[in-house]
Amino acid sequence: MIAAAQAMFDAMEALDPDAFRDSMLPDGFLLAVGFETMRRTTRDEFAARMANQTRPMFERMWDPEVRIDGPVATLWTPYDFYSGLEFSHCGVDALQLAKTAGGWRVFMVSYTVQMPPTCNTHPEGPPR
Repeated sequence: MIAAAQAMFDAMEALDPDAFRDSMLPDGFLLAVGFETMRRTTRDEFAARMANQTRPMFERMWDPEVRIDGPVATLWTPYDFYSGLEFSHCGVDALQLAKTAGGWRVFMVSYTVQMPPTCNTHPEGPPR
C-alpha cells in the first residue's frame, strides 16, 4: 500500500504524466488545504501540468501511518517538496487508497502547504 503512494511520488520526480495517471484512479484528485483556501485539482489536470515541468518534483514522505479496512486505506505522512533542488514547501499528506484488481491505487490526496518551522523537512536533508 505504501508502494502505491510512492509510485505516485516517483512519477512526479520522473515527470511522467502517464505513470502519474496510472498511480491514481481515473476520478482521483488532489486537494490543497489551507487555513482559508482549498484548491482541487483532478488527476488529469495535475498530469497535464506535470508534462510542462522542466525540473523534477521531489515529494518525499517519512514515518507514514497506515490504516487499512478491507479495500480502503489511509496513509498519513509528513512530506517535503522540492522543485528540482529548490525547496518549495512542506506539510502533511493524507492519501486515500482503494484496492482494485490491479492492486492499491490512490483516489485522493489532501495536503497542507506550510513552511518551516511550522512543518519539518525530511530527516535525510535535501534530495540529491
